[in-house]
Amino acid sequence: MRVVLTAFVALLVAACVEAKPSGELAGGAEGYTLEIRASEAEQVYLITAPDGETVAGRAVDGVSTLMDSAAIQALAAVPAISEDQRQEVVALRLPGLNLSVSGDPSGKGEQGGRVSIEIGGHSVEVNADEGGSGEADDRAHVLIRGVPESEVREFIAKADQLSPAVQAQMLAELGLQ
Repeated sequence: MRVVLTAFVALLVAACVEAKPSGELAGGAEGYTLEIRASEAEQVYLITAPDGETVAGRAVDGVSTLMDSAAIQALAAVPAISEDQRQEVVALRLPGLNLSVSGDPSGKGEQGGRVSIEIGGHSVEVNADEGGSGEADDRAHVLIRGVPESEVREFIAKADQLSPAVQAQMLAELGLQ
């Protein structure tokens, strides 16, 4: 349940990302892509620059490291969370805004859920998977697209599971120090 609440809070934070005209995004109109994959035991912070450069930091049991390119490629090959049993239960589509909520149509929410928002050049998806009984196998996946350079710096700085040294390495790898 804690992972679901974390995912929901991440969604609220991501939804508050200041929408800017695409010309203000660093590195091209697409901006950066930010991704968090989290479970009770592990958190991975993955950032992809507009030019395709990817950097990731991983935190496990209070120890954080910068992931190498082979580990990042292996991570990308594994889907974050399966959505096999999820159906769209709420949708709001207006000019400039798309909101979709998917989950267990029975309303029990036992399998987790997905919230997707597209607004102002940003796209935010939050997936939560309750796993089984207990919190040990709960997982969350947050994906934010269209993020400007300044917000990437802030994202890395607020990744408090990562040590300051790993945060600095991530900024350096992206050329944002």
